[in-house]
Amino acid sequence: MRIFQKICLTLIISGTLCSFMGGSTARDVEIAEKIKGSFKNGNASVLADYFERSLELVIDAEKVDFRRVRHEQAELILKSFFKKYPPKDFKYGFQGTASKVRYCTGTYQTVNGIKFQVYILMRVTKDDYLINTLHFKKE
Repeated sequence: MRIFQKICLTLIISGTLCSFMGGSTARDVEIAEKIKGSFKNGNASVLADYFERSLELVIDAEKVDFRRVRHEQAELILKSFFKKYPPKDFKYGFQGTASKVRYCTGTYQTVNGIKFQVYILMRVTKDDYLINTLHFKKE
């Protein structure tokens, strides 16, 4: 999964450059907290509220690799994922912004002690950020 490593490296470099560009708005923080809560609670429905109409979804442990999947199908896939890997915790590792995008990495930990690195890319819409890319990589 070299793509995941390249994305993370790009994000770290971009995030360092973008950290000088200012902070988050209250709405950005609210969205980030709702997304975090949806991972912590294993709530695919709340998470799907922040999906674009179609998104990229990759879950390496389940051999799920969709370059474009409709948000309804992605929600069903994540419901199954959360059922198979019930959440214990979710923590953001890195968050950053660039022109019209917001991205973050995090760690999703299951009750069975399994950990996944999570990569989230959001693009700006009229008023909010919506998830365009979601990757889970088993540690």
